[in-house]
Amino acid sequence: MRGLFFKPRAQTYLFLPINGAGLGHLTRSLAIARRLKKDQPDAEIVFLTTSIGVTLIHREGFACHHVTPAALLNAGAIEWNSLFFKSLKNVLDIHKPHCLVFDGTIPYLGLQRVMHSYRTIRYVWIKRGLYKDGTDTKRLTSLSKGFEAVISPGELGADVTGPVNGSKIHEVEPISLLDSSDLLEKTVARQLLRLDSSQRCAYVQLGAGNINGIADVQDRIIAVLKRKGIQVVLGQSPIALKPKPDLRADSVIVDYPNSKYFAAFDFAVLAGGYNSVCEAVLLGLPAVFFPNTETGADDQLKRVQNARLFGRYEVMVEFSENEFERVVDKLLAEGPSSEGQSGQRNGAASAVSLLARVR
Repeated sequence: MRGLFFKPRAQTYLFLPINGAGLGHLTRSLAIARRLKKDQPDAEIVFLTTSIGVTLIHREGFACHHVTPAALLNAGAIEWNSLFFKSLKNVLDIHKPHCLVFDGTIPYLGLQRVMHSYRTIRYVWIKRGLYKDGTDTKRLTSLSKGFEAVISPGELGADVTGPVNGSKIHEVEPISLLDSSDLLEKTVARQLLRLDSSQRCAYVQLGAGNINGIADVQDRIIAVLKRKGIQVVLGQSPIALKPKPDLRADSVIVDYPNSKYFAAFDFAVLAGGYNSVCEAVLLGLPAVFFPNTETGADDQLKRVQNARLFGRYEVMVEFSENEFERVVDKLLAEGPSSEGQSGQRNGAASAVSLLARVR
C-alpha cells in the first residue's frame, strides 16, 4: 500500500550498485553520479550498496546506505532478499527518489518486489553486454522489461549506436571514473609514492583477491620486475578482505581510485576486469593483462584480447617467467606511453544525458 501513495521527489536519484568481491559496479555508478552532480547541482544523489566499500562513496560526498552481502552473512537467498527488500523500501521512504539506477548483473528478487510495488519510480539498469558463450541472455532481456531504460557501457572499440533496434537498450562508450585531466602530474605522483624519478616503474594490481587467489602470481611478478631493476608499486584494493603485505614492493597504494597515479608508471600489470582494462586504455597506460577465466559470466579473456588493438597491451593467461620477461621488454622498448589511445570519450557523460531524459 505504501507504493500506491508514494510521491517521488524530482531530481532525486538513488544509485544501487551491487558489489561483492570487487568494485566494478560501484566505480561505474560513482563515475556517472559525479558527472550527474556537475550537470544537476541541485540534485539529491543517494547510494544503497552491498559493497563493503561504503566509505569510498562517502568520500565522494554522497550519502550511502549499506546491506551486507549474502556471502558475508552466510544467509540463504530467500532470507537475504527479504532483508534487501526491507532495507531498500526504508531508503525509498526516506529519500523518495524519482529515479532508481541499478548497476548489477541481475536484479535481485528484493529489487523486483520493489519495482512491482513502487510504480511511480523510474528504473534504469546499467548492464554491460560482454558475456561468455552460454550465458542466458534471453532471461536478462526478460528481466529488463520493468526498466525505463537499460544503459549498456560498451567495450573498447565497439560501435556506439544509441538505442538498439528501437528497444530500451542504449549503448554508450566505455565508462571510466577519471579522465586524463584528472591524473596527477608524473613528477607529483612519483614524489607522493617516494619513487626514484630516474628509474623505470611498474604498477601491479591483480584485483582484490576475493574471487581468485592472486598472491603466488603477484609474488612471482614482483620478483621478476625487481630482478630487472624496475621499481614496483603494488596496488592493493581498499576492500580486500585478506590483504597480504609485500615488503618487496617499493611502494604500496591503498587508495581510491589508484588510477590518479597512472602518470607515474611506465607500464602496469593488471587483471582483466572491465574497469582495469578500460581505464588503462582510456588513460593511455601500457599494460600486461592477466584475465580471470573463472568468472561466472564476464568474458575477461575476450576483453583483454580486444585491448591489444589499441596499442601497447599484452595478454598472459598463465604466468611464465620467461614469457613475462619477454612482454615486459617489448613494452619498454616501444617508447613512452601516450594519452588515451582508444579515441573514445568517457561514456559516463552519455549515461548522464540519458538519465536526464528519464521522467
